Amino acid sequence: MPAEPNEKPAGESKPTLSPAKPGMSDTLRRVFIIRRQPGKLARVLYGVSGLGLVLLLWWFLTRGQGDARIVDAYTLPSPGDTIRSFHSLWFDRQLSVSALTSLARVLGGFTVAAAVGVPLGVIAGSYPFFHAMIKPLTIFGRNVPIAALIPLTLIWFGLGEVQKVMFIFLASVAFVLFDAINSVHAVSDRYLDTAYTLGVHGSAKRGATQASLVGLIYGLVIAIGWFWMREDITRTFLMELMSVGFWGRVVLGFVCGWVLWFPITGHQMLGKVIFPLALPDIVNSLRLIFGLAFGYIMLAEVINARHGLGSIIIISQRQGPREHIYLCLIIISLLAWAIDRGILYMQRHIFPYLKHAET
Repeated sequence: MPAEPNEKPAGESKPTLSPAKPGMSDTLRRVFIIRRQPGKLARVLYGVSGLGLVLLLWWFLTRGQGDARIVDAYTLPSPGDTIRSFHSLWFDRQLSVSALTSLARVLGGFTVAAAVGVPLGVIAGSYPFFHAMIKPLTIFGRNVPIAALIPLTLIWFGLGEVQKVMFIFLASVAFVLFDAINSVHAVSDRYLDTAYTLGVHGSAKRGATQASLVGLIYGLVIAIGWFWMREDITRTFLMELMSVGFWGRVVLGFVCGWVLWFPITGHQMLGKVIFPLALPDIVNSLRLIFGLAFGYIMLAEVINARHGLGSIIIISQRQGPREHIYLCLIIISLLAWAIDRGILYMQRHIFPYLKHAET
């Protein structure tokens, strides 16, 4: 029987071909494949190359002297001049003190926003009637111009540290609340059905005990934080402990914490099912919103700030040197990035069963 046209005669072996190495065009095609994730090393190289391009453009625009420059030194200092001014920023303007002060203000305001927005979001996400009640407030809070909060906080809280912390709180609490509600809504109904099948129920006595513990923490934090922010050098902490106002703030914080957390701790569905399942998404949203809150630090320190990165930026814009503005912007970005990476690291260890996106 004659062999088919494409069939090789018996005994003739097929030539072995070595696998072709990918050329430059194949590599470029793989790079531009939609949603193809690069490896860790490739992501680092791409990030470094992006920063390198920015620095190269910065150098190109500011190279030369006098009229030979594309952009004048008053508008945009060169990278070299900016780096050389770091010495005066660190020693003459107390950069470390200002960085820690700004960080404390952001952490204080954002902690208050999380302490209020997270439990309110869990309750609103679980009870649609309550969500309908606060929805107009969340829409207003997310759309109001942030700069418009400055005169309001000055009227309500004065010129001290309380105003700066509360500005960060008001600027971020609506976003925390909105994302917490969405995180609760993302919990599948099948978990609720399973929990009801297993006999989930409310436990007012146990919930009141747990809410009381949380309320005590709220009260102590509010009272101690108020003492720290008031900056009254004539009063010691022992004097504050013996005052009626201190314990009045403890009671006020206790009541606020108890009211916020009793609906969660008082029902097993919220405390043991909905909140734990929504917690990974809540933590991830807090990580992202914190970077947004840190960006508001310049607005928070625009008035009557003796220390702070925002204060340095404003004074440098008015009096110079301009190089300090760019250094402070870089430092703010690095601080926010470092905290973001720290929270992401904790996420991976607290919730190892979840896939965490690199953002």
